[in-house]
Amino acid sequence: MGVRVLIVDDHPVVCEGFSQLFEYVDGIDVVGTAATGREAMERIDMLVPDVVLLDLHLPDADGVTVAGRVRARHPDVRIVIFTAGADLAEIRKARAAGVDGVLLKTVPVAELIRALRDVADGRQVVDRDLVGSLSTPDEETGAAVLSERELEVLSLLAKGMTNKNVAADLFISRATVKTHIENLLRKLDANDRAAAVAEGFRRGLLRG
Repeated sequence: MGVRVLIVDDHPVVCEGFSQLFEYVDGIDVVGTAATGREAMERIDMLVPDVVLLDLHLPDADGVTVAGRVRARHPDVRIVIFTAGADLAEIRKARAAGVDGVLLKTVPVAELIRALRDVADGRQVVDRDLVGSLSTPDEETGAAVLSERELEVLSLLAKGMTNKNVAADLFISRATVKTHIENLLRKLDANDRAAAVAEGFRRGLLRG
């Protein structure tokens, strides 16, 4: 029997897209989906999946709260936070709630599949773009930090590169570059890429 996965996300394209994708993956079985925290708990109580792939931001509850409820009621169910972006405070709360993994939605599909299998086997997983940030001094303040990949993107933006050039330089898609830039603007509280670069220099993230 494969790893039984419940996908919790309020974006239908995520639930439907990954449900269809996993149909072609041996050893991964999507047993259901949910769009809210309430629906998630109802389905988890009924289905008791092996792994819950849980969005951090839901309409009626945050993923950390849902994770805590799951851990209390179903301690053997593995939980992986799956999010478009999260600041360090959110990541720390999720880990404190007992989640088994934290992945960004920019993670390559092959790594996501491997992570689900690893978590089902009892291992912890953390997105490679978040590993460095978990040990930075900013952890003490809970301030939003940049992942290693976001720092790479920011440094290339500082060189005046376009999204197309950044994608080519880092061997990633333009859509992924766009997601990283959106996260940069949010974390640096910037209105545009020029402001993000300026803030990067101000914070010492970039060197002249």
